[in-house]
Parts: sequence; C-alpha cells; structure tokens
Amino acid sequence: MMVFRAREYGMSKIAEAPTRGLRGGRHAAAVVVAVAGLLAGCGAILKVAEGDVLIKDRLALKVEQPWNQFERGMADNTPTWTNEGVTVDALKFYVGIRDGQEIAPLPAQAKGVQPLVFRATMQPAQMVGLFESMLTRDGSSFKLDRLEPAEFLGEKGFRFEYSLNRKVDDVPMQGMAIGVVRRGELFLLHYSAPRLVFFPRYKARVEAIARSAQVRS
Repeated sequence: MMVFRAREYGMSKIAEAPTRGLRGGRHAAAVVVAVAGLLAGCGAILKVAEGDVLIKDRLALKVEQPWNQFERGMADNTPTWTNEGVTVDALKFYVGIRDGQEIAPLPAQAKGVQPLVFRATMQPAQMVGLFESMLTRDGSSFKLDRLEPAEFLGEKGFRFEYSLNRKVDDVPMQGMAIGVVRRGELFLLHYSAPRLVFFPRYKARVEAIARSAQVRS
C-alpha cells in the first residue's frame, strides 16, 4: 500500500491509495510520480471554512464543515474540494458549462481521444454517458446504480449514483452527481470516494452543500 502524506501538500490528514493489482515496483513508482505531478499542477491547497462560499463567481454555497480546496482546481481547472486527500475523495464543481464546451478539457498531448462536449439539449441519460466516458478514460469500469429526477438550484434537475472499479489501484469507488441544465448552462456537483467508509461518511455533507446551492447571475 502506498501512503501519500497529505500534510506535505498543505493538508492535515494522510491519504491512502492501495495499489493492489499493480505489478512490480516500477508501476507503483509510476503511480507516485503521476499523482505527485497532478498535485503539483493544482497550486496551493487552501482551507474552506464554514460559512458562505462562492465558486467561479456564480455558484453560492453554504458550508457547515470545513473542506480543503485546490487553488486552481485539478489538471482540467475544475474547482475541487477534498476531505481525506485528492487520491481518496473529491468533490468537483462544474459551474456554468456552456453548450459546446468540454466538461474536462483534454491534455494537449492526448491523441485520438474524443472530447467530452456538453450539449444543452442532452437528456439526463446522455449526461450520465458523458461522465461515464470521462471516468473510464483510464480503463476503470463503471456501473450506473441509480438515475432519477432531483431538484437542484430550485429547478427540475437530475441525480445519478454509480459504482466504479478504479483501474490504477483496483479500489472500489462510489460516486454521485446532482445537476441541472439552467438557461442552456450545466451546473453540477460530482463527488466520488472509496465505497467503504469514505463515501458513506461524507455523502450527507455533499447533499447538504447541494441543497444550499444558489446561482448568481
């Protein structure tokens, strides 16, 4: 098991990433380097205190318990919060994604990979497919557990939950997303964490944040 000491990146907890299924030290070392590079590109890690928070000057939230946030988001500049460390759990905010815009821009060196483009006419099942494509780019396996209507930002939106087996370390993950297409723009919260312990520990906290969300025009 590899242990990434989150305090080295400005966090107070230890984020653990099991590496079952990796063959040999070179593969494990490659994962360490990849994660370190990912974190290095995220900028400073800041504390999100309790109270009112504004994401991308558009999405207003009320936070009841503190989180950690990446100053510039992840590699695709998606605002990202975490409790246990980004290799463990991640809450991502997709704010005001417009028709024709990618939800997760590809690295410049990516070749032959289909861009993940949001369309304002997409139905909830198509939105699930869009995020499934994003989450399985690395070969991870995805299973939709639930898709249903849900109120978000005071409008009729959608919610889905899924199971995912993360290929890099064979960790069983669970995730959820709550979103809505509002005036042609996508607003969506996406949370993922290991299925055992961490996802059930923070699920209610994420749902409370979603309930508090409001849009500032």
